[in-house]
Amino acid sequence: MESKTDQKKVLSIGMVCLDIVTVCHTYPKEDTDQRVLDYYWQRGGNASTTSTVLAMLGERSEFMGAMATDVESKFLTENLKSYGVSHDNAMVCGPDIKTPVSMVIINQSNGSRTILHCAKNLPEVSFSHFQTLDLSQYKWIHVEGRPAPDAYNQIMCSVVEYNDTVVEKITISLELEKPGRPELDSLIQYADVVFISKEKADEERLYSKEDVVRAYIKRCKAGAVVICAWGDQGAAALSSTDGVLCTSPVFPPETLVDTLGAGDTFNAATIFALCQGRSVQEAITLGCKVAGTKCGMKGNKGLKDIIW
Repeated sequence: MESKTDQKKVLSIGMVCLDIVTVCHTYPKEDTDQRVLDYYWQRGGNASTTSTVLAMLGERSEFMGAMATDVESKFLTENLKSYGVSHDNAMVCGPDIKTPVSMVIINQSNGSRTILHCAKNLPEVSFSHFQTLDLSQYKWIHVEGRPAPDAYNQIMCSVVEYNDTVVEKITISLELEKPGRPELDSLIQYADVVFISKEKADEERLYSKEDVVRAYIKRCKAGAVVICAWGDQGAAALSSTDGVLCTSPVFPPETLVDTLGAGDTFNAATIFALCQGRSVQEAITLGCKVAGTKCGMKGNKGLKDIIW
């Protein structure tokens, strides 16, 4: 029988966009004309992808972000449904708002992905919209750090205040990925789990995953965990509770096919493991295993057929 906590959902807040993926044998040279191996549409965006992987791993997953009503958005909503990701509380915008689109070039020879992103006028989720949620439905809220620090400060602060009034508290996680957004560092104070990307670490001249978690744990609240995935170097984590540094190697596939969304997959699998009560060490190891498996397949749909 499921416990009350098992019946609650994991909410991912952030962006959803359309990925138009082109698969090339090798990365194209400028000003050339060549045939490609494949192309397709898929749903992208960090929080959106995280919510998808959580659903495939078995969590009750919900996505909340701003969404348009154009043709591209209709594709995205149908795709969310097909993966079993709830989006009933998405912030639906007016007819003049356009869905963000990413043009993605996948180099089949090495699995690299190059992203050309076009974001026009889709707003960020507002705090007033977030206030419409019934927080008692959730056990975990994951926030993708987006360029709306005031709204996200209010959102995360309100969850902390809610936690002060209840026994079954919501775990808050935060992803800081993009460099050049130092104003989002203020969100760290609210998070129980903080994911720091290699790209952001490079900006701060932190050149290893171990250096990252040691530096960022000093900025976190008591009891928090900092996690950093470092591509083919695996991942590291550090908890302020016990001060034990955890590391995991990478688990590469036999053939590298598609690295698009590998970081979001790592985050999702790590959150899933922590939701299941696994240790931080077990969680980042599972994160690396699931992300590595994803890199050996087109997209991520095949993850739902694997028992982890």
